[in-house]
Amino acid sequence: MKHFFRQIEDIPLEKSPVNAEVYFRGANATGLIEKHFGNQSAVLLFVNGEPGLAYLLEENGGRSMSLAEFSSLNDPQPEAIHLPDVAGRLLALALESQTEDKLSFSDAEDWKKQSSQWKRERWSGLMEIKSENSHGFVLYWQGESQPSDLIFSTPQGFVNSFPSLGSSENPMWTAITYSHHASAQAYQYAALRQGAMHWSHEILSRYQEMVGQKLLQVMNRELNRQIQPWRWHIVLDGGDMLDSHFFPYLMDAAHAYRSLFMTMGAQMNFVIGNTLTQKLLTETFQQVHPDERVVLQSQRLVPAAFSE
Repeated sequence: MKHFFRQIEDIPLEKSPVNAEVYFRGANATGLIEKHFGNQSAVLLFVNGEPGLAYLLEENGGRSMSLAEFSSLNDPQPEAIHLPDVAGRLLALALESQTEDKLSFSDAEDWKKQSSQWKRERWSGLMEIKSENSHGFVLYWQGESQPSDLIFSTPQGFVNSFPSLGSSENPMWTAITYSHHASAQAYQYAALRQGAMHWSHEILSRYQEMVGQKLLQVMNRELNRQIQPWRWHIVLDGGDMLDSHFFPYLMDAAHAYRSLFMTMGAQMNFVIGNTLTQKLLTETFQQVHPDERVVLQSQRLVPAAFSE
């Protein structure tokens, strides 16, 4: 039985990991292959058509393993499913984390109380939720669930919203919270992504206040034009950067964000001049949460890098 996203049908291929790999590569797709052997299981994540991360499933999370180790595991009927990028990156974060707590919720009021507690505590962490007809993950950041990092499998496919709780289809949720090492790549990637989205929101909002909506739309068009050849699943929409891409490595994500911030800086330099651009970038950078600023700085995503 599949451990992850069991509501999603397997890719209709002959049961073979080789066939699944060919499918993912040919479709430039994100997905996973699960192997079961004895009482153990292992998963291999494909990221945009390339084999990425392999893990042996253990009681409290996943243990990283090489691609060669995964290939050597004998399962005559491995299971493979196609994943949205958001599902892939959250699954990678879960597999690089450790189980922290297990909770059960049978009605919306209990869930509301727990959510209010996380908000008061400004809790950041990953949660896995299982129910009769859904399975998924949601990232909490500074006490708030992140719409960009929320996905569930259902009999109707993947959805980017919480399933119903207390209904006949989902009478109860089992929730697992995860802790992580700050040095883990999947966590660093999550923190970098949050920092890039939050900083870009502050930049674009401040820029719109200064120059108006029409010039902001010009910048959005230029940024989206730059993104298109790279096929990143990132869209600039008004004052927000909507990022649903799964970058396999931290440096790949940093490269993408650096390109976008450089374009923002160049556009603003042209319209409002270097002095105001540097002031805008510096002031908005200080509004980003300190934990996110640290990760941005570690990847040289800082105000001085994006203005002349």
